[in-house]
Amino acid sequence: MLKVIALDIGGVCIRLHCKKALNTLGITNIKDIPVEFTNATNMLEKGIITTAEWINFIRYLSTNRFSEHDLKTAWKMMIGQTIEGMHELAQELVKSGYKLTFFSDTSEIHIQEVYRNLSFANLVTGSVLSYQVGHKKPDDAMYEAFENEYGKPIFYVDDHPANVKAGEKKGWNSHLFTSTENMRKALVNAEIL
Repeated sequence: MLKVIALDIGGVCIRLHCKKALNTLGITNIKDIPVEFTNATNMLEKGIITTAEWINFIRYLSTNRFSEHDLKTAWKMMIGQTIEGMHELAQELVKSGYKLTFFSDTSEIHIQEVYRNLSFANLVTGSVLSYQVGHKKPDDAMYEAFENEYGKPIFYVDDHPANVKAGEKKGWNSHLFTSTENMRKALVNAEIL
């Protein structure tokens, strides 16, 4: 049996800088994000629209205030660096015979940045990503897509309670990420480490 660990990306593996990205686009308060912007980004992360279509729409929405380059640069700023301690924990898990897989809501533009910025990206050997599946967590379709590809993971970690709850409903050993130390404790308690 394949010993697979499902990792959410943002807030678990890598830091996200949403405010920084939005500030670059002139949005200083989350409440000021236009609904159309949120809807377009949601469609981007579900693969309903392409990166080029998203850029064209956001340019239209902002009355061409931003160039394609400006938008890509701002959106890439959201992806930060590896969360402290996760590199070492990932190495330990791989050394112990586990296969690390991404299980995340993301877009093509962000996943490219993740592979550039995440210090242990080379240790992750599989993925189920929302823009490829056409759904986002906690939709059942995401969990089913994962199971179709890898079976039930031996351990699943996410920083969103609704996603963890959806994993638990599927019978997954799910953990709410609050810190690398707490994740390590959960892995030890589950006799995975």
